[in-house]
Amino acid sequence: MKNINFFTLVFAFTFIGLMAKAQTAEVAIGGDVTQPYKLNATNFAAMKQVTVKVTANDGREHVYSGVSLYDILTQADAIPNKQLRGKSLTKYVLVSAADGYQVVIALPEVDPAFTDKLIILANKEDGEDLAANFGPYRLIVPGDKKPARSAMRVVAIDVLTAKKP
Repeated sequence: MKNINFFTLVFAFTFIGLMAKAQTAEVAIGGDVTQPYKLNATNFAAMKQVTVKVTANDGREHVYSGVSLYDILTQADAIPNKQLRGKSLTKYVLVSAADGYQVVIALPEVDPAFTDKLIILANKEDGEDLAANFGPYRLIVPGDKKPARSAMRVVAIDVLTAKKP
């Protein structure tokens, strides 16, 4: 019985620690931007909130809430004068997750002047905070046939410039 209580306490403290870490998690916005910054729960909540609907592999529809990736990048001044053209078209977004997983998105994929698709950094699924193994922030790329670019536990969003070797 004592072993069960000990393991229950260890599990409880570990869970509480993970939840506290999730609530204080930050996403570093950087790379080829004029104004790099750290996105945290406070400034994330202050940004315009949007929702997207995505059909999962099992056929169920989920509603994700968060902030448009375009708005996040605009705040970092990743798109000069909010007009994507010329050399700016060689830029891409590298999204990195806590486990080292990375995905790439071409900058025109997030610019409303180029697409109607709304890519978001979500913090909620179906009205609830993301589960600890998915969040606190998850990239959601609607319209992809496979959810491989919907990276979980996002920790960094970098704008980089493609260069021919």
